[in-house]
Amino acid sequence: MKPSNSVIAVAAVQFLSSLAELVPPGLYFVASLQSHRLFPTLNRESLARAVYAVYVGIPICFGLLGIVASIGLLRLREWARRITLLLSTVPVAVCALLIVLRPSSVFPPDPGQGAIFAIGGGLYLLAFELSLVILIPISLWWWILFTRESVRSQFRERSGPSSQAQIRK
Repeated sequence: MKPSNSVIAVAAVQFLSSLAELVPPGLYFVASLQSHRLFPTLNRESLARAVYAVYVGIPICFGLLGIVASIGLLRLREWARRITLLLSTVPVAVCALLIVLRPSSVFPPDPGQGAIFAIGGGLYLLAFELSLVILIPISLWWWILFTRESVRSQFRERSGPSSQAQIRK
């Protein structure tokens, strides 16, 4: 069975956005490695583990999971549908919680003088707020689509016992 156009659209959006999600933390990670290699004796404060996890670790994990799930969606795998529902819930919830709670380990205090784009200023908070504005409609679209009975049945037919018997013949 071939996936419907809506499932293909979600898989394409999920794949491309997951690739895009890997770029900033990947660049940041490479830059930090090069900085330590070029200036090993430079006395600098190391990046807090919480900040590194939030800005590098979590986005890389979500990006890789999204790429794997998008491939699974094209193959109509039930686990990919469930991972997509998870990916439409967890990032929105985490983003909203970080905006509401604003932990100082993730959002450093403003350096002053109205420097919104200075490191430690309001740039991080602005990035999370914009991400939330983008994530909410996409998450709603995915939840509405993947909980419809017609779409769920596509995944059940592919992963049901009768399809396994057909594959073995």
